[in-house]
Amino acid sequence: MSQKIELEIQIDPDGNVRIKTHGLKGGDCLVETESLEKVVGQVGERTKTTEYYAESQKARSRTAQR
Repeated sequence: MSQKIELEIQIDPDGNVRIKTHGLKGGDCLVETESLEKVVGQVGERTKTTEYYAESQKARSRTAQR
């Protein structure tokens, strides 16, 4: 069973956009939001959650292959 991945996008009345990922580990969240960030414009702030500091599925796969 694959893991559910969600992108939560909020736009406030001033036009500021907030993108929050759910279900992504490590730097995978940055890869998934990269194209959205380019469309939205300059990133004003980036907050890394505990999921960011967890090992990504891709990193786990590379380790298992060695």
